[in-house]
Amino acid sequence: MENHTFEEFLEILDDGYQVYFTYMKNRYLIFKTAENCYTQKLIAVRTKKSSC
Repeated sequence: MENHTFEEFLEILDDGYQVYFTYMKNRYLIFKTAENCYTQKLIAVRTKKSSC
């Protein structure tokens, strides 16, 4: 896994790419929709399975 700075992240989005990422076991998609406007969508929700 690569580490990126916030500036690199913004540059990637400004170039028209979409970024998928996982946070707290949930999967998200973020992309640029307009000048200084970005949209985040929840793609998948991971639930914690109990062993009971």
